[in-house]
Amino acid sequence: MKLGVLIMAAGASSRFGSCKLLAELHGKPVIQHVIEQAEQLDAAEIAVISGRWHEALVEAQREEQIRGVPLLFNMQWERGLGGSIRFGVAQLADRCDVILILLADQVAVTHLDLLNLLALKESHQVVCSKYAGKRGVPAVFDRRCFDRLLALRGDQGAKALLYDPELSVAELEMAQAVIDVDRPEDLVRLSELEKAR
Repeated sequence: MKLGVLIMAAGASSRFGSCKLLAELHGKPVIQHVIEQAEQLDAAEIAVISGRWHEALVEAQREEQIRGVPLLFNMQWERGLGGSIRFGVAQLADRCDVILILLADQVAVTHLDLLNLLALKESHQVVCSKYAGKRGVPAVFDRRCFDRLLALRGDQGAKALLYDPELSVAELEMAQAVIDVDRPEDLVRLSELEKAR
């Protein structure tokens, strides 16, 4: 089973007010935390899908603030998450049997969480995390879902597939997946949580 990992990082960070992907958390950029967790998986390919902040991410790569994975620039990032997922899947579909999709700001999700998702994959077409009472990403999709992912449009992402009755979907409770970085105060909260541990 060849695993591909897509780290979705194309959005505008509008609520953050600047590029949240490169905001520092525990001494490294937010996105680097997610990259390092993905790198601990046995993946054939890992890619960051960039968009609004592509040039800033390229510069951060040059300066070695972020490392380890290619940046795939979605020129049509403004069309929403669904379009960015479609773009990313198109890049990996012919070389991977399974694709894991996660968000670049889900900094509390660990590689162990991702391994637990992948462990359920063998008998299901989709395995997704569940938090705050809803299904979401991180989520794993096998090749039988690729056509549906390639048909995504707009800003709805892959949520429709997670609730598709025609698909075999398993869910895994993952409370920490609800923790993301939307506003600067989220970084403060995450730092305080780390100190409290």
